[in-house]
Amino acid sequence: MPELSVVIPSYNHAAFIADAVESVLGQTHHDLELIVVDDGSADESLSVLARFGDARLRVLAQENRGAHAAINRGLAEARGDYLAVLNSDDVFHPQRFKTMLPALRANPRIGLIASHVEVIDSEGRSLGIKHGYRDLEPWLLERPERSFRATDDLRAVLLTENYLATTSNYLFTRQCHERVGAFRPLRYAHDWDFALRVMRQADIGLVPEALVRYRVHSGNTIRENQAAMIFEVCWILAVHLPHATSSSWFTALPAAERTERLLQSIYTFQCQQVLAAMLAQRLADDPARAEALLEPHNPERAHYLEFIVSRLGARGQATTPTPVGGIARPWLARMALKARRILAAQRAITW
Repeated sequence: MPELSVVIPSYNHAAFIADAVESVLGQTHHDLELIVVDDGSADESLSVLARFGDARLRVLAQENRGAHAAINRGLAEARGDYLAVLNSDDVFHPQRFKTMLPALRANPRIGLIASHVEVIDSEGRSLGIKHGYRDLEPWLLERPERSFRATDDLRAVLLTENYLATTSNYLFTRQCHERVGAFRPLRYAHDWDFALRVMRQADIGLVPEALVRYRVHSGNTIRENQAAMIFEVCWILAVHLPHATSSSWFTALPAAERTERLLQSIYTFQCQQVLAAMLAQRLADDPARAEALLEPHNPERAHYLEFIVSRLGARGQATTPTPVGGIARPWLARMALKARRILAAQRAITW
C-alpha cells in the first residue's frame, strides 16, 4: 500500500496536465500513488494522460460534475495514509513531500499542512512568492495592522481568508479527512471551507518554503462569476464564524481585542447584509439548510444572488468575467503587474 495518495482533479487543462503529473511522479518521495480524475474534459487531456506508463498512475474518467466531485471521487479511491490534492494546472516542487511529510508525522495535532506558494504564469515563469498571509492577500483590508493578519495565529487568520491559497497546497492525514468529511459543492471556495472544517478538528501547519507552484492564467475558475463568489464567501463566514468565535482559543482573547480584530478582519465586498441575513438564519446550527443553499436552483439562493448583483451594479462593478475578476482580484492584479515588469526586463513577449 502506498504511504501517500495524490489526487489530481482534471478538467480541460491539456496544456498543463502533463506538467502536473510529472511533478508528482518526479517527487523525491517515491512511496506514492497518483489518481487523476478527469471531470468530463472536452480537450485532449485524456490523450495526454494516456502517454504516461508509470504503474503508480491511475486515470478515472467521469461526466462533468465539478472540481469538488472529482476531488471526492479521487479521495474515495485513495489508499494512502496521507492525502494530497493537485489541481491540473498547478505543479509541485520536487522536494514537497520529502520536506512536508516529516513535519506532519512529527506533530499528531496537525491534521493539514501547507507551504508557501510560488505564483507562475501560463508559461511557468515565476511571478513571486506568497508567504502565507504575509503578502499577496486575496483582498485588501482597511486596517490590516488591527486585523487577524497582524497576529501569528494560523487559526485566526483563516477567518479572514484562505491564505493557504489553493487545494494544491493541501496535505492531510486520512484520519483528518475521515473526521472532516468530503469537499462540499462550492465552486469557488471549497478549499477554504475544507480548511475551516479541519480547524475545528485539528491544528494546521505551514512550512515556510515555496513547495507548490500556483498557475495564473486566463482560464482560472476564480475569474468566472463575482456574484456567485461573493455568495460563497458570505456562506462560509455564516457557517464557520459562530463555531470559531465560540471556541476556546478565541474566547481566551481579551474581549476588546476579539471585537476589534473581528471588525477589521471580516470582508464581504460591501455585501454585509448578505452575511447578516445568513447569520440570522443560523446556518451554523442548521447544516441541512446550509447545504440546501448550495443547490443551484434553490429559491433562497436566487434571492441572495439577485441582491448581490444589484449591489455590484450600483457600484458599477462587473458580475461576469473580467481580466482580473473574482476572489483573488488584488492578488491577480499585482501578479500581472509584476509579470509585465519581469518580461520587460527579460525582453520577452509583451503582455
